[in-house]
Amino acid sequence: MAKDLQENSGVIIPTDNSAPTVEPKPGLSQKKQPPRYWVRLAVFLVPLVLSEIMFWHAGSSRSLWEMIVFPIAWVGFFYFQMKRGGWNVFRP
Repeated sequence: MAKDLQENSGVIIPTDNSAPTVEPKPGLSQKKQPPRYWVRLAVFLVPLVLSEIMFWHAGSSRSLWEMIVFPIAWVGFFYFQMKRGGWNVFRP
């Protein structure tokens, strides 16, 4: 049909139907990259290790109990946060 119109009326009809490309302005519409896997792992492990060091240096019998209970609570907290958030916390 486009060829018939072009031949009869002399009108040039573009055959390319793709949309023009628009380059995004820097800093406005660019998506931020999610933190890398090691950053997420560090957010989990660094406070855990530091708390264990703190309990170790306290040195009382109560601190020994806390050294056992705190990692269980820490892992449980992150487990339920990941479960609630759809398990995509460590996905790159």
